[in-house]
Amino acid sequence: MRLCRTALAVLVALALSSAASAGIIDYGTYTTDTKLGLDYLDVGLVHGDYSSFVAGVTFDGRTWVLATPGQLASTWSDATGLALSVADILSGDNNMGFAATAILLGLFDGVTTDRGAAGERVVGDYDLAGYYNFIAGGSLAVHDVFDDSHYQADTSGRHGAWLVSSSTASVPDAGSSLFLLGIGLVALRSWRKQ
Repeated sequence: MRLCRTALAVLVALALSSAASAGIIDYGTYTTDTKLGLDYLDVGLVHGDYSSFVAGVTFDGRTWVLATPGQLASTWSDATGLALSVADILSGDNNMGFAATAILLGLFDGVTTDRGAAGERVVGDYDLAGYYNFIAGGSLAVHDVFDDSHYQADTSGRHGAWLVSSSTASVPDAGSSLFLLGIGLVALRSWRKQ
């Protein structure tokens, strides 16, 4: 009987872990948001003007387009644990705090050796265009001077960008996990009857 309980506990744990495996995964040059099914190219790895990013750019054999404020709000919320909205992304001064800013710098900064004018860490390539990098509809800055992000509607110049592409990672869906759990329970029940 103890063996049956242990087997059942293992099956339940496997089903729950695969169903709850959605999250943020850093692969080095890109970060995957499994909930949205999107990969984010590290900011600063490619540069261009706004129109080139709207049309989509190719990097490492994949097409990348500008991230929307809604996508960023969802991904940043999942990454940091903060309840961020589109209004927070479009804020002129979104004070996220040291811990959240450090997480974003770690996940999305493609130019980790670059520093701002006061020695601060920034997401992207400060030497190229300062703090700001394109998103859909404007430019976004993330840096650790005040542990915040800033949005502006300016789309002029040559910058880096917050770019997304459909994710190549596959995460088991809850339906397949429950199906496997069901098969395991049926097998366990038939084994117990013997």
